[in-house]
Amino acid sequence: MNGFDAQLTIRTRRLVLRPFGPQDAQRITGVVEAGHRFLPPGAPGHVSGVRQWLRYGVHELQRSGQGIHLAMELATEAEARIVGAISLFKTQWGIGVTEVGYGVHPVHRGRGYAPEAVTALAGRVFADYGIRRIELRANLDNAASLRVAEKAGFVREGVLRSAGQEDDGPRDLVVFGLLRDDLADPRRPGPGSAPSAWRPRASCCAPSRPPTPTTSWPPPRTRRSGAG
Repeated sequence: MNGFDAQLTIRTRRLVLRPFGPQDAQRITGVVEAGHRFLPPGAPGHVSGVRQWLRYGVHELQRSGQGIHLAMELATEAEARIVGAISLFKTQWGIGVTEVGYGVHPVHRGRGYAPEAVTALAGRVFADYGIRRIELRANLDNAASLRVAEKAGFVREGVLRSAGQEDDGPRDLVVFGLLRDDLADPRRPGPGSAPSAWRPRASCCAPSRPPTPTTSWPPPRTRRSGAG
């Protein structure tokens, strides 16, 4: 095995994870026009590049054998709606290791779509592709993305200081890992089960705040080397 299926499609309770394609041109154009930042690294910054990206650019990662980009699409509505994206990248087939990244549309954050997608994708690649370890890296100050990793059953393994880069400067990255054998360990919380430290507390009077960005893409300095 040295690549992911170009037509890889996964269905969950609420989502369909499937490749981007020309049929998404109108939806992605709207995302780019609105300036929403949840698409995979390499996505166009101007509407003029949308069709080319959907035909070729978004598929370069899969053709290279290093990973794949998938759309998160709602499966429960009459009109399909893209609510996020999820990717595998930096795949090392010889040792069975890959990395996962994701982003959720700002309007759809806080609904549990990211951990649902990560859990489903991890299960598929462990079962069908000979992968034994999946890594996930998230900014230390991105609480929403850290919750996604733990809800999906990933184990926090350490912090890489100043290993990430955002527009306003460097960021510390938290490294998580999930092993194929972890899924069979009855002592560990299963994927999708939030550890007690992350269980939400009911509150009737909490002040409203903008949703925290739910993203876990590789930092800009590493995008050329595998994120596509």
